[in-house]
Amino acid sequence: MNRQSYYTAGSKNQAALSAAAADNSAVISPDGSSSPAAEGSSQTVNEGAGPIDPGQIPMIPLPNPGEGGPVADLTPPIYRPIRPGGNNHTVIIPGITFPCSSCSSNTYGKVRFINTSTGYPGFYIYLGNWLVASQLGNGETTRYLQATTGSQTVTVSGINGYVYVQKEIRVRSDVPMTVAIINTASGLDLMEISDLSCSAPSGASCLRVCNLSLNLGPFDVSVGSQSSLYTPFTNVRYKEVTPYTSFYPGWYQLNVSRTGTSPGIYVASSAATLSANTSYTFYIFNAENAVDGLKTMILSN
Repeated sequence: MNRQSYYTAGSKNQAALSAAAADNSAVISPDGSSSPAAEGSSQTVNEGAGPIDPGQIPMIPLPNPGEGGPVADLTPPIYRPIRPGGNNHTVIIPGITFPCSSCSSNTYGKVRFINTSTGYPGFYIYLGNWLVASQLGNGETTRYLQATTGSQTVTVSGINGYVYVQKEIRVRSDVPMTVAIINTASGLDLMEISDLSCSAPSGASCLRVCNLSLNLGPFDVSVGSQSSLYTPFTNVRYKEVTPYTSFYPGWYQLNVSRTGTSPGIYVASSAATLSANTSYTFYIFNAENAVDGLKTMILSN
C-alpha cells in the first residue's frame, strides 16, 4: 500500500515484551480483551452493570430545533437482556441481528463504536432499532457487533432522550468498520472508518494513525524500539486516517508531537506490543477534560 515501509523491533526471535501504556492509552482486541495499561488509562468497554428497566431508558425523541437532523419514524426499541459483569456504567447489548445463527458472510457485517468526543455525558447508541451501548463515555469503545448489511440508522442520544445526532451508515459484509463519535465546530458527528486490514507480508504487524482531535493537531507520530526511533506518520490532520505502515512484531513506543515542534517534545506517549498478522489503528483525540490534554488508544481490527 502507499507509504508502506518495514521496521524492526530487533531480532525476530526475541520474545515480545508485555504491552505497556501511558497517558490514558490502551490496546483492545476485537473480542473486547485488552492488554495491561498504565494506571489511569482510558476506560475500555465493560459488558453490563446489571439489568436495566426498559421504562427507565428513554425512547428516541425529536431533536431540539437546529440539532440532530431529521429523525426517522422508528418503531419502539426492543431491549435484549444485558450481559452481567463489570463495574462501570458502560453496557453492551448484542447487535441488531444477534443471535444470528442463519447469517451468512454476505448478509451481515461488523460494526463497532468509539466515543472520541468531549463536553458531553455518556451516550445511548442505537443501531437501527436496537440499543447497542448505554452511557458510552469519552475513550470507551464497544466490541464489533453483527449488523445486517446495507443502510443502517445510527442514533446517538443522551440519558434524557435528547438526540444529538442521527445518521445513516453503510454496513458492508466484506469490510468491518468503526464508527467514531467526534466533535465538530458545530456539535457532534459520526465518522465511518473502514477496518480493512493491510496487505503486508505474512508475519508482519501493521499500524496506522487516526487523528480525531478537533483543535490540538496536526500531529507527528514516532514509533521506536529499544534501539531505534522513526517518524513514519507526519502532519496527520483532523479526521485523517493514514495508510498502514508495516513493522516486525514486537514492543514499540509511540510518541505524539505537534507538527512543527522541536524534536523530542511530545504531547502524548503510549507503548504496545504489536502481534504478527494483525492490523492496528492508533487513535488520537481530546481527553474528557481540557486540562488532561490528549488521549490515545490502539484498537486492533
